[in-house]
Amino acid sequence: MNKDWALKENRIHGDPNYPASVYAVRCPPEERLLDLHWHEELEFLMITEGEAKLRIGARDYFLKTGEAVFVNAGELHSGQVAGGNPCSFLAVVFHASLLGSGPLDVIHEQYLLPLIRKAYRVPVHITLQSEPERELLAMLRRLFQAGSSREPALELTVKGLLCLAVSGLIGMKDAAEDEGPSGGGSDERLKAAIIYIEQHYSEPITLKSLAEAAAMNESYFCRFFRRMTSMTPVKYMNLYRVRQASLLLQRSDKKVMEIALNTGFNSLSYFNVMFKQHFGCTPAAYRKRARKSPSGSSAPAGAAAAWAKEDIRRHASLPH
Repeated sequence: MNKDWALKENRIHGDPNYPASVYAVRCPPEERLLDLHWHEELEFLMITEGEAKLRIGARDYFLKTGEAVFVNAGELHSGQVAGGNPCSFLAVVFHASLLGSGPLDVIHEQYLLPLIRKAYRVPVHITLQSEPERELLAMLRRLFQAGSSREPALELTVKGLLCLAVSGLIGMKDAAEDEGPSGGGSDERLKAAIIYIEQHYSEPITLKSLAEAAAMNESYFCRFFRRMTSMTPVKYMNLYRVRQASLLLQRSDKKVMEIALNTGFNSLSYFNVMFKQHFGCTPAAYRKRARKSPSGSSAPAGAAAAWAKEDIRRHASLPH
């Protein structure tokens, strides 16, 4: 199984001694901003240019420039550019252990563990409408600025601002009651179905087998999958397969037909149509462009945003 496009991120954010990373992404309007994925870390994501539609759990959020979202540990999330202009965001992804001192720590027991277990609801969409939200957004801007300024004691600054941000978020928990359910146990069923796709994408996959993986009947599963992801199971399978194909085009000399077969397509013409629909060019043109690129990849930031983010540490030496 190729993990590069896995639904669950296998990227290490920072390292065990300092489990936090800051990322910057700019995405053209025709590309997907974030592919569906989840990770064990917490995340704050702020839109810095344009507008975006983010799906977190089973709910959609429309974000304008300057607004942010909070993504809890294990929460399924994805996103797309809203409108006809490019969209950029900054995100800090951090493990809860960064803020506490272990299982016996008061901060861990009293605040972090209930937050991760969703013992209460906190706001997901952080707007400019209330003073607590504006204060939280200001802290996030301060955090991102710290990463780009190389200021002294950067680790302490980032950790301190994250503590304040999480504290501010928890302080607004009563204001989140009208946001509705985020998905609950449905997330686990969806994850089971998509993990099945990841493990069997090179083989024929039936809706029946996906429904069985999610422990549902077939007719309900299709409605459930679309409600949770805003796409049909077949569309998601095609998306996953062409992403796997793009990696093979970059990294191997296999013929296009062989790559199509290896990624679950039994028709070269259908593979070409699906690939062009997503990447805007034929597989052959994609490979040619990738080999001309200094980085060896022609995929734009948005095409692989969840797994190929530009790391601010490259420019600002954010500690890891």
